[in-house]
Amino acid sequence: MAIIESNQLLTFKLGSETYGIQISKVREILTYPIVTPIPDASRWVKGVINLRGEVAPIIDLRVRFNINSEPVYNERTIVIAVKTEDSRMIGLVVDEVSDMENVELDKLYPAPDMGTSIAPKYLRGLFKKEDKMIVILDIDKILDKEEMQRLSRHS
Repeated sequence: MAIIESNQLLTFKLGSETYGIQISKVREILTYPIVTPIPDASRWVKGVINLRGEVAPIIDLRVRFNINSEPVYNERTIVIAVKTEDSRMIGLVVDEVSDMENVELDKLYPAPDMGTSIAPKYLRGLFKKEDKMIVILDIDKILDKEEMQRLSRHS
């Protein structure tokens, strides 16, 4: 049975760029909660929270992709709680949530080899909205267990 992908995206900002993820991955949007730090974690892993009975790591995408080296964490900081393919709950820190977009996923432009601060392997593609391009992230590749463990050893 083929999995039908949602063509609805949640768009958000990291720095001055707009990114999108499939709305079907999003569980909720919350303000920055009280986070329990994890000793010796990578700079981009802020810690863990209890999210509806699940222990969820909080990952700052701004730090992870070197978009903001001095991020601020306060009551205006946004966390997007997502559920991965393998059913893990993870909170993603972003600068702001923008909008909902309907996009035909089969009509995305291919991800460029350069021009974004995020490696092409983490991108699903781009779509054009008015005069700007919105980068669609592949959240399952970014949050892949092995990938996160590999990156944790190198940061």
